[in-house]
Amino acid sequence: MPRRLDPWILALLGALGLLPLVPFAIPVVTALALAAASLPLQARLEKRLAPWVAASLVTLGWTLLAVIPVAAIVALLAPVLPALHQASLNPDAMVAAAVRAPWVGTFAASHQDAIRTWIGQHQPEALFSQHFAEVRALGAHMLGVLLDAGLALALLWAILTSRHAIGRALQSSLRRVVSIPLADRIESHALRSTQSVIIGMLGLAIWDVVLSLPLFAVAGLPSWAAWSVAVGMLSVLPGGTGLALVLATALLGAGGHVPAALAVLVLGHVVTLSGDFIVKPKIIGAASHAPFLLVLLAIFGGVAMFGLTGLILGPVLVLTAQAVVVD
Repeated sequence: MPRRLDPWILALLGALGLLPLVPFAIPVVTALALAAASLPLQARLEKRLAPWVAASLVTLGWTLLAVIPVAAIVALLAPVLPALHQASLNPDAMVAAAVRAPWVGTFAASHQDAIRTWIGQHQPEALFSQHFAEVRALGAHMLGVLLDAGLALALLWAILTSRHAIGRALQSSLRRVVSIPLADRIESHALRSTQSVIIGMLGLAIWDVVLSLPLFAVAGLPSWAAWSVAVGMLSVLPGGTGLALVLATALLGAGGHVPAALAVLVLGHVVTLSGDFIVKPKIIGAASHAPFLLVLLAIFGGVAMFGLTGLILGPVLVLTAQAVVVD
Protein backbone atom coordinates (compact mmCIF):
# COMPACT_ATOMS: atom_id res chain seq x y z
CA MET A 1 0.00 0.00 0.00
CA PRO A 2 1.43 3.41 -0.92
CA ARG A 3 2.86 5.27 2.03
CA ARG A 4 1.03 8.49 1.15
CA LEU A 5 -2.31 6.88 2.07
CA ASP A 6 -1.23 6.16 5.63
CA PRO A 7 -2.38 9.51 7.09
CA TRP A 8 -5.84 9.10 5.59
CA ILE A 9 -6.13 5.57 6.94
CA LEU A 10 -5.04 6.76 10.36
CA ALA A 11 -7.58 9.58 10.25
CA LEU A 12 -10.35 7.13 9.25
CA LEU A 13 -9.42 4.72 12.04
CA GLY A 14 -9.37 7.60 14.50
CA ALA A 15 -12.83 8.74 13.40
CA LEU A 16 -14.22 5.18 13.68
CA GLY A 17 -12.65 4.85 17.12
CA LEU A 18 -14.48 7.95 18.29
CA LEU A 19 -17.92 6.72 17.20
CA PRO A 20 -18.66 4.87 20.49
CA LEU A 21 -18.01 8.14 22.33
CA VAL A 22 -20.69 10.08 20.40
CA PRO A 23 -23.37 9.57 23.11
CA PHE A 24 -20.93 11.18 25.55
CA ALA A 25 -20.03 14.08 23.27
CA ILE A 26 -21.35 16.78 25.62
CA PRO A 27 -19.33 15.77 28.71
CA VAL A 28 -16.23 14.93 26.65
CA VAL A 29 -16.18 18.26 24.78
CA THR A 30 -16.98 20.15 27.98
CA ALA A 31 -14.18 18.41 29.87
CA LEU A 32 -11.65 19.09 27.11
CA ALA A 33 -12.65 22.76 26.93
CA LEU A 34 -12.46 23.21 30.70
CA ALA A 35 -9.11 21.42 30.76
CA ALA A 36 -7.72 23.72 28.07
CA ALA A 37 -8.95 26.78 29.96
CA SER A 38 -7.51 25.44 33.22
CA LEU A 39 -4.02 24.65 31.94
CA PRO A 40 -2.39 27.91 33.14
CA LEU A 41 -3.79 27.48 36.64
CA GLN A 42 -2.99 23.76 36.66
CA ALA A 43 0.63 24.47 35.69
CA ARG A 44 1.00 27.03 38.50
CA LEU A 45 -0.46 24.69 41.10
CA GLU A 46 1.76 21.81 39.99
CA LYS A 47 4.84 23.86 40.95
CA ARG A 48 3.87 23.39 44.62
CA LEU A 49 1.46 20.44 44.61
CA ALA A 50 1.24 16.98 43.17
CA PRO A 51 -0.58 16.81 39.82
CA TRP A 52 -3.55 14.94 41.27
CA VAL A 53 -3.91 17.45 44.11
CA ALA A 54 -3.75 20.38 41.68
CA ALA A 55 -6.29 18.68 39.41
CA SER A 56 -8.57 18.08 42.39
CA LEU A 57 -8.49 21.76 43.37
CA VAL A 58 -9.21 22.93 39.82
CA THR A 59 -12.05 20.42 39.43
CA LEU A 60 -13.47 21.50 42.78
CA GLY A 61 -13.49 25.11 41.59
CA TRP A 62 -15.43 24.26 38.43
CA THR A 63 -17.79 22.07 40.50
CA LEU A 64 -18.61 24.98 42.76
CA LEU A 65 -19.32 27.18 39.73
CA ALA A 66 -21.77 24.55 38.49
CA VAL A 67 -23.46 23.89 41.84
CA ILE A 68 -23.76 27.44 43.20
CA PRO A 69 -26.42 28.72 40.72
CA VAL A 70 -28.61 25.64 41.19
CA ALA A 71 -28.29 25.85 44.96
CA ALA A 72 -29.00 29.58 44.83
CA ILE A 73 -32.22 29.10 42.84
CA VAL A 74 -33.42 26.37 45.21
CA ALA A 75 -32.57 28.41 48.31
CA LEU A 76 -34.24 31.53 46.93
CA LEU A 77 -37.44 29.80 45.88
CA ALA A 78 -37.89 27.50 48.88
CA PRO A 79 -39.16 30.18 51.31
CA VAL A 80 -41.58 31.66 48.78
CA LEU A 81 -43.08 28.50 47.28
CA PRO A 82 -46.00 28.54 49.74
CA ALA A 83 -46.72 32.16 48.78
CA LEU A 84 -46.59 31.29 45.08
CA HIS A 85 -48.93 28.35 45.62
CA GLN A 86 -51.36 30.42 47.69
CA ALA A 87 -51.42 33.20 45.10
CA SER A 88 -52.04 30.72 42.32
CA LEU A 89 -55.03 29.31 44.17
CA ASN A 90 -56.44 32.71 45.10
CA PRO A 91 -58.26 34.27 42.13
CA ASP A 92 -59.13 37.39 44.13
CA ALA A 93 -55.45 38.14 44.81
CA MET A 94 -54.54 37.68 41.16
CA VAL A 95 -57.42 39.86 39.95
CA ALA A 96 -56.44 42.58 42.43
CA ALA A 97 -52.88 42.48 41.09
CA ALA A 98 -54.16 42.72 37.51
CA VAL A 99 -56.35 45.70 38.38
CA ARG A 100 -53.34 47.58 39.78
CA ALA A 101 -51.27 46.90 36.68
CA PRO A 102 -50.57 49.86 34.36
CA TRP A 103 -52.26 50.10 30.96
CA VAL A 104 -54.31 46.92 31.41
CA GLY A 105 -55.65 47.80 34.87
CA THR A 106 -58.76 49.57 33.53
CA PHE A 107 -59.61 46.66 31.27
CA ALA A 108 -59.06 44.15 34.11
CA ALA A 109 -61.28 46.19 36.45
CA SER A 110 -64.17 46.12 33.97
CA HIS A 111 -63.84 42.36 33.37
CA GLN A 112 -63.11 41.11 36.87
CA ASP A 113 -65.76 38.39 36.84
CA ALA A 114 -64.56 36.92 33.54
CA ILE A 115 -60.93 37.01 34.66
CA ARG A 116 -61.77 35.43 38.02
CA THR A 117 -63.70 32.66 36.27
CA TRP A 118 -60.86 31.98 33.84
CA ILE A 119 -58.30 31.81 36.65
CA GLY A 120 -60.52 29.45 38.60
CA GLN A 121 -60.75 27.13 35.60
CA HIS A 122 -56.99 27.09 34.97
CA GLN A 123 -55.49 26.13 38.31
CA PRO A 124 -51.91 24.82 38.44
CA GLU A 125 -53.08 21.35 39.44
CA ALA A 126 -55.18 21.07 36.26
CA LEU A 127 -52.37 22.37 34.09
CA PHE A 128 -49.93 19.97 35.70
CA SER A 129 -52.17 16.98 35.08
CA GLN A 130 -52.71 18.02 31.46
CA HIS A 131 -49.01 18.45 30.79
CA PHE A 132 -47.61 15.69 32.99
CA ALA A 133 -45.79 14.09 30.06
CA GLU A 134 -43.98 17.34 29.26
CA VAL A 135 -43.06 17.84 32.92
CA ARG A 136 -41.73 14.30 33.13
CA ALA A 137 -39.69 14.81 29.96
CA LEU A 138 -38.28 18.03 31.40
CA GLY A 139 -37.33 16.19 34.59
CA ALA A 140 -35.61 13.46 32.58
CA HIS A 141 -33.73 16.11 30.60
CA MET A 142 -32.57 17.83 33.79
CA LEU A 143 -31.39 14.49 35.15
CA GLY A 144 -29.44 13.93 31.95
CA VAL A 145 -27.83 17.35 32.31
CA LEU A 146 -26.78 16.53 35.88
CA LEU A 147 -25.30 13.20 34.80
CA ASP A 148 -23.41 14.88 31.93
CA ALA A 149 -22.09 17.50 34.32
CA GLY A 150 -20.85 14.85 36.74
CA LEU A 151 -19.17 12.88 33.97
CA ALA A 152 -17.58 16.05 32.54
CA LEU A 153 -16.08 16.92 35.93
CA ALA A 154 -14.74 13.39 36.36
CA LEU A 155 -13.18 13.52 32.89
CA LEU A 156 -11.74 16.95 33.66
CA TRP A 157 -9.96 15.58 36.72
CA ALA A 158 -8.62 12.62 34.74
CA ILE A 159 -7.39 14.84 31.88
CA LEU A 160 -5.66 17.31 34.19
CA THR A 161 -4.06 14.54 36.23
CA SER A 162 -2.57 12.90 33.13
CA ARG A 163 -2.29 16.00 30.98
CA HIS A 164 1.35 15.43 30.00
CA ALA A 165 0.77 11.86 28.83
CA ILE A 166 -2.44 12.81 27.02
CA GLY A 167 -0.74 15.79 25.39
CA ARG A 168 2.14 13.64 24.13
CA ALA A 169 -0.27 11.02 22.76
CA LEU A 170 -2.41 13.60 20.95
CA GLN A 171 0.65 15.36 19.59
CA SER A 172 2.12 12.10 18.33
CA SER A 173 -1.15 11.08 16.68
CA LEU A 174 -1.56 14.48 15.04
CA ARG A 175 1.98 14.46 13.69
CA ARG A 176 1.38 11.09 12.07
CA VAL A 177 -1.51 12.58 10.08
CA VAL A 178 -0.02 15.95 9.11
CA SER A 179 3.41 17.51 9.04
CA ILE A 180 5.13 18.49 12.27
CA PRO A 181 4.95 22.28 11.64
CA LEU A 182 1.26 22.07 10.75
CA ALA A 183 0.58 19.85 13.78
CA ASP A 184 2.24 22.40 16.06
CA ARG A 185 0.17 25.22 14.54
CA ILE A 186 -3.08 23.29 14.92
CA GLU A 187 -2.27 22.42 18.52
CA SER A 188 -1.37 26.00 19.41
CA HIS A 189 -4.38 27.60 17.74
CA ALA A 190 -6.83 24.99 19.05
CA LEU A 191 -5.68 25.64 22.60
CA ARG A 192 -5.89 29.42 22.12
CA SER A 193 -9.34 29.17 20.51
CA THR A 194 -10.68 27.01 23.33
CA GLN A 195 -9.40 29.44 25.93
CA SER A 196 -11.01 32.31 23.99
CA VAL A 197 -14.38 30.56 24.05
CA ILE A 198 -14.19 29.97 27.80
CA ILE A 199 -13.18 33.62 28.32
CA GLY A 200 -16.21 34.65 26.27
CA MET A 201 -18.51 32.55 28.44
CA LEU A 202 -17.07 34.04 31.62
CA GLY A 203 -17.41 37.54 30.14
CA LEU A 204 -21.06 36.83 29.33
CA ALA A 205 -21.67 35.72 32.92
CA ILE A 206 -20.10 38.93 34.26
CA TRP A 207 -22.20 41.02 31.85
CA ASP A 208 -25.42 39.38 33.03
CA VAL A 209 -24.51 39.77 36.70
CA VAL A 210 -23.49 43.43 36.47
CA LEU A 211 -26.55 44.58 34.49
CA SER A 212 -29.11 42.45 36.29
CA LEU A 213 -28.00 43.71 39.72
CA PRO A 214 -29.53 47.20 39.41
CA LEU A 215 -32.57 45.82 37.56
CA PHE A 216 -33.40 43.34 40.31
CA ALA A 217 -32.62 45.87 43.05
CA VAL A 218 -34.91 48.57 41.62
CA ALA A 219 -37.65 46.01 40.98
CA GLY A 220 -37.57 45.06 44.67
CA LEU A 221 -36.80 41.38 44.05
CA PRO A 222 -36.04 39.64 47.35
CA SER A 223 -32.37 38.62 47.62
CA TRP A 224 -31.69 40.48 44.39
CA ALA A 225 -27.91 40.07 44.62
CA ALA A 226 -28.17 36.28 44.84
CA TRP A 227 -30.61 36.25 41.92
CA SER A 228 -28.13 38.22 39.81
CA VAL A 229 -25.34 35.77 40.56
CA ALA A 230 -27.63 32.87 39.67
CA VAL A 231 -28.59 34.51 36.35
CA GLY A 232 -24.93 35.10 35.47
CA MET A 233 -23.86 31.54 36.24
CA LEU A 234 -26.82 30.04 34.38
CA SER A 235 -25.89 32.07 31.28
CA VAL A 236 -23.56 29.28 30.14
CA LEU A 237 -26.59 27.01 29.62
CA PRO A 238 -29.04 27.54 26.75
CA GLY A 239 -32.25 28.80 28.31
CA GLY A 240 -30.67 29.08 31.75
CA THR A 241 -31.09 32.84 32.06
CA GLY A 242 -34.61 32.63 30.66
CA LEU A 243 -35.58 30.11 33.33
CA ALA A 244 -34.16 32.32 36.09
CA LEU A 245 -35.96 35.39 34.73
CA VAL A 246 -39.28 33.57 34.52
CA LEU A 247 -38.91 32.38 38.12
CA ALA A 248 -38.01 35.90 39.28
CA THR A 249 -40.99 37.30 37.35
CA ALA A 250 -43.34 34.75 38.93
CA LEU A 251 -42.02 35.65 42.37
CA LEU A 252 -42.67 39.35 41.87
CA GLY A 253 -46.04 38.76 40.26
CA ALA A 254 -47.18 36.50 43.09
CA GLY A 255 -46.37 39.31 45.50
CA GLY A 256 -48.62 41.70 43.58
CA HIS A 257 -45.75 43.65 41.97
CA VAL A 258 -46.98 43.22 38.41
CA PRO A 259 -45.25 46.28 36.85
CA ALA A 260 -41.93 45.27 38.42
CA ALA A 261 -42.44 41.69 37.22
CA LEU A 262 -43.03 42.84 33.64
CA ALA A 263 -39.94 45.08 33.81
CA VAL A 264 -37.79 42.20 35.01
CA LEU A 265 -39.12 39.90 32.29
CA VAL A 266 -38.67 42.38 29.41
CA LEU A 267 -35.52 44.24 30.44
CA GLY A 268 -33.93 41.06 31.75
CA HIS A 269 -34.25 39.43 28.35
CA VAL A 270 -32.84 42.57 26.70
CA VAL A 271 -29.77 42.27 28.93
CA THR A 272 -29.26 38.55 28.40
CA LEU A 273 -29.95 38.57 24.65
CA SER A 274 -27.59 41.51 24.10
CA GLY A 275 -24.95 39.51 25.95
CA ASP A 276 -25.55 36.41 23.83
CA PHE A 277 -25.62 38.24 20.49
CA ILE A 278 -23.09 41.02 21.05
CA VAL A 279 -20.93 40.76 24.17
CA LYS A 280 -19.96 37.08 24.02
CA PRO A 281 -18.98 37.10 20.30
CA LYS A 282 -17.09 40.38 20.83
CA ILE A 283 -15.05 38.97 23.70
CA ILE A 284 -14.28 35.72 21.90
CA GLY A 285 -13.31 37.62 18.75
CA ALA A 286 -11.07 39.99 20.68
CA ALA A 287 -9.33 37.14 22.49
CA SER A 288 -8.80 35.14 19.30
CA HIS A 289 -8.37 38.08 16.86
CA ALA A 290 -11.32 36.84 14.79
CA PRO A 291 -14.05 38.90 13.08
CA PHE A 292 -17.23 39.45 15.11
CA LEU A 293 -19.55 38.06 12.43
CA LEU A 294 -17.44 34.91 12.05
CA VAL A 295 -17.62 34.22 15.78
CA LEU A 296 -21.38 34.86 15.88
CA LEU A 297 -22.01 32.48 12.99
CA ALA A 298 -19.70 29.90 14.56
CA ILE A 299 -21.68 29.94 17.81
CA PHE A 300 -25.11 29.56 16.22
CA GLY A 301 -23.89 27.22 13.50
CA GLY A 302 -22.20 25.05 16.10
CA VAL A 303 -25.41 24.76 18.12
CA ALA A 304 -27.40 23.95 14.97
CA MET A 305 -25.00 21.15 13.98
CA PHE A 306 -23.82 19.71 17.29
CA GLY A 307 -26.49 20.75 19.79
CA LEU A 308 -25.31 21.84 23.22
CA THR A 309 -21.71 20.82 22.46
CA GLY A 310 -21.74 23.32 19.59
CA LEU A 311 -21.57 26.21 22.06
CA ILE A 312 -17.92 25.24 22.54
CA LEU A 313 -17.12 22.99 19.60
CA GLY A 314 -18.47 25.32 16.90
CA PRO A 315 -16.35 28.39 17.74
CA VAL A 316 -13.29 26.27 18.51
CA LEU A 317 -13.38 24.50 15.13
CA VAL A 318 -14.05 27.67 13.15
CA LEU A 319 -11.49 29.82 15.00
CA THR A 320 -8.84 27.11 14.81
CA ALA A 321 -9.36 26.65 11.08
CA GLN A 322 -9.34 30.43 10.51
CA ALA A 323 -6.16 30.92 12.55
CA VAL A 324 -4.32 28.02 10.88
CA VAL A 325 -5.21 29.22 7.37
CA VAL A 326 -4.40 32.88 8.03
CA ASP A 327 -1.24 32.23 10.06
